[in-house]
Amino acid sequence: MNRLDGATVAILIESDFVEPEVHYYQRRFAEEGARTRFVTRLWGQPSLTFYGHEFREPLTVDGDLEALDAEGLREIDALIVPSGMVADRLRYSEVAGEPSPAVRLLRHAFALPHVLKGIICHGMWLVSPIAEVVRGRRVTCHNNLISDVRNMGAVYTDQDVVVDGDLVTARTADHCHVFARMMIELIAARRGRRTAGAPRRVAPRRLPARLGPADERHDLARREPAVQERGREGDRRAVPEGMEPAGHGGYTYSDLVAGVITRYDAEQGLVDLRTAEGRTITARLTPTTSAEFLRNLGDPYLDAAGHLRELLTPGRRLFAHGIFYPDGGPASFDAKRLVFVGRRPDEYAFEQPDWWVRQIRELGRFYRRAQFGDDGPVDFADYRTVLRLGGDKADHHVQETDTISRLVYGMSSAYMLTGDEDFLEVAERGTAYLREHMRFVDPDEDVVYWYHGIDVRDGVERKLFTSEFGDDYDAIPMYEQIYALAGPTQFFRVTGDPEVAADIEGTLRLFRRFFRDPERGGYYSHIDPILLSPHHESLGPNRSRKNWNSIGDHAPAYLINLFLGTGDERYADMLEETFDLIVRHMPRDDSPFVQERFHGDWSPDRTWDWQQDRAVVGHNLKISWNLMRMMSIRPKDGYRELAERIGHRMPEVGADLRRGGWYDVVERTLEPGQRVHRFVWHDRKAWWQQEQAILAYQILAALTGQEEFRGRAREAAAFYNAFFLDHDEGGVYFNVLADGTPYLVGTERLKGSHSMSMCHAAELCFLATVYQRLLLDREPLSLWFRPRPDGFPDRVLRVAPDALPPGTVRLDWVEVDGRPYSAFDQEGLTVKLPDAERPVTVRAHLAPR
Repeated sequence: MNRLDGATVAILIESDFVEPEVHYYQRRFAEEGARTRFVTRLWGQPSLTFYGHEFREPLTVDGDLEALDAEGLREIDALIVPSGMVADRLRYSEVAGEPSPAVRLLRHAFALPHVLKGIICHGMWLVSPIAEVVRGRRVTCHNNLISDVRNMGAVYTDQDVVVDGDLVTARTADHCHVFARMMIELIAARRGRRTAGAPRRVAPRRLPARLGPADERHDLARREPAVQERGREGDRRAVPEGMEPAGHGGYTYSDLVAGVITRYDAEQGLVDLRTAEGRTITARLTPTTSAEFLRNLGDPYLDAAGHLRELLTPGRRLFAHGIFYPDGGPASFDAKRLVFVGRRPDEYAFEQPDWWVRQIRELGRFYRRAQFGDDGPVDFADYRTVLRLGGDKADHHVQETDTISRLVYGMSSAYMLTGDEDFLEVAERGTAYLREHMRFVDPDEDVVYWYHGIDVRDGVERKLFTSEFGDDYDAIPMYEQIYALAGPTQFFRVTGDPEVAADIEGTLRLFRRFFRDPERGGYYSHIDPILLSPHHESLGPNRSRKNWNSIGDHAPAYLINLFLGTGDERYADMLEETFDLIVRHMPRDDSPFVQERFHGDWSPDRTWDWQQDRAVVGHNLKISWNLMRMMSIRPKDGYRELAERIGHRMPEVGADLRRGGWYDVVERTLEPGQRVHRFVWHDRKAWWQQEQAILAYQILAALTGQEEFRGRAREAAAFYNAFFLDHDEGGVYFNVLADGTPYLVGTERLKGSHSMSMCHAAELCFLATVYQRLLLDREPLSLWFRPRPDGFPDRVLRVAPDALPPGTVRLDWVEVDGRPYSAFDQEGLTVKLPDAERPVTVRAHLAPR
């Protein structure tokens, strides 16, 4: 299912429309599942054919706007007035002084808040006869119409897209892509709210997919009755061993089974798989069943079909993708593709010492090639936020600050693991570009602020001061400022650049002075761009709010790395404060999931936009992961207790125990008669949720010694490496379906967005290497640094790879510029840098104690 399934977008049309714009709407809304309906004044004809402005392309329309009454408008999610001469032609009236039918329709639409109004470029002409509908409202338009909209009483805003409640306006037809994106996000959010407030039948057999605005969304696929019936305590409908319930109305369906082999009957070609939910499913091998070994990015296809008799041994983990038939019985599932996670029964390929190092190297090469070419100059003027599936750049000129910052984080991490100077050059130039183009230093307030981004066209750069994302539009969200620091902070760990350190400190002053709540603790999620206040009415639903991101995301994004790089106890104090707040306010008795959104007084906010009373599975895992990291900085019983509680609870409510992998957004609480937390939009699986699961369970396993956690880490890593690596184009997929098939529709086929841009994938590679090598397998690890000798105080470079329990790792040996070096502290994990005039290359070799 798609995000806008069931939605209708009506578009007014007349001659002299802009062909590329209209074609884009036709394609883009359809990609999201919406029905696009063109309407015009038909003048009593069954249909009319109109012609475009530049290419004279024909467009035949049979939708009559005069037949679209108030009742008909209630069935429409959005009404768009496009650019070109459409609006001018549609405002024609036979009677002087009387509004035309199109104007009357637009007036009716403005009276219905549920109808989203979208007006772009010269479309504002159609509003001029009914100026009262935009009086006092914020709008943008073509430069030629600025005086017109001001004469209408509207507030002209110099932005490409402006959202004012149920009105979305855009500057020109050239901005139709960002205009359409905003319309899609808002339609999805509104439909999500309507769904959240609608009454539901008790324990429905299947749920209709509903839509939402976030980057990481899942389709609601059909789940077997036995899986649907799984309860909070894991109780399941009784099903005979080896029997798959035939509850699909007599039709076939393809699906994935992840499990451990318990029996193989070579004569009959039957394999029994025990899933993580405790069920045994029998798979029948067919003459066309293929088999392969798990492979890393950059590895060739490894066929396993010729060795099935030796491979299908009890105890081996296996993915089986195939077809369920409604026959029932032990042979109702035909396995068509098998994926073995290792060559031996006890082997997991992703636990090879260099697995994640090789993967981060391939990721670095992909993004280096996509943004700057294989070996060309690293020029961030050519950087683009939007990358297509194969790494090609889309015609989108906005460079978002946090996507560049995330790329810098990824490249810095890749350098630390590989020592590849090319990755460091990208990180260095990206950091310099951020400082030169995206940074604003306010000398009066003595703070540093980061722009949302810049629009670069034809050598002209326009700053985007406030956020352009639907959830945060026209505000300064804490989330963007936090992730603006992710890359520079990791780069600072490598280099000790004092100018970068000053920027970080300036941003922290911004947080303390304008986002922090000095009375009740924590940080507000948004401030307005004028007064820098979290309480201004312009913030709407984000006014005086706090959320998981504004409190907890400091730690993984930059703050733990900042503490690692400096040892400054002020940062440990800030970490302790944020984790104390998480433990105090986020766990709730009404749900296994934490509460993520709050009012200023820390009372739960269960009305905010798409989230309502809903849980993001990955945020719960992220909390558990970072609480365990905090145990190595300032340990507290409350941190460990909550981390372990989440670790034990999450698989039953957030994981797919039949297929493997982790879900995204679910309802926090169960309604009467329900045993399974319902998906908010769909059951697709985003790559970043898998990252949080892998890292959370690796560190839980390492620090608690509980075998259950080690198993969960392996299950998550197996699913991620089996289905998220794009072996054809490079990089990782944004989303996969519940059965692991890549989901490549709309924006979810892109690879440069703020939630991708190498950051999470590189973070996974870096920390999975650290946890696997140093903590779980007790093997050594080398890291590379390129510090300025005068960059760190007292010329002390700190080389701890992450927040690890004191005494678990020692610094075995050090090289500086390729030669052995002795001035280091084995227990303190520090290197006394030489008194040199230029940066030096430090290789630090760490080993478990």
